[in-house]
Amino acid sequence: MEQNNSEETTTEIAPTTGPSQTPGDLLRTLPAEAQERGTRFVSAHAMQAKLFSVYDAAAAAEDALALVQQQLTLTLDRSYYEADEIESMAAQLDSLLALDSLDIVEDDLSDLTEEELVSEQ
Repeated sequence: MEQNNSEETTTEIAPTTGPSQTPGDLLRTLPAEAQERGTRFVSAHAMQAKLFSVYDAAAAAEDALALVQQQLTLTLDRSYYEADEIESMAAQLDSLLALDSLDIVEDDLSDLTEEELVSEQ
């Protein structure tokens, strides 16, 4: 029996946020998974794990990071979340991150000179 371990590879794909998937979208997967199991409740432990998975993305905006940190703290005193709560939190997280990205664009635009802002005709 010949074993060829050099050709065997396992790849773990960590949850990431791609261009079409926001941190809020990652949170929204929880109610869908719960519904597949026949319930509308999501365990606080599952919520905590998902919040940790979006932590780095939330760190891009101070308010978004504060929201995730607050929710992580709240998971310690809870046993479950309802789908509505998660949807609301996901929308709030996406809004905070979108607002922060708009602030960055605004800052970039304010750094441009008048000559750079005038278009050629």
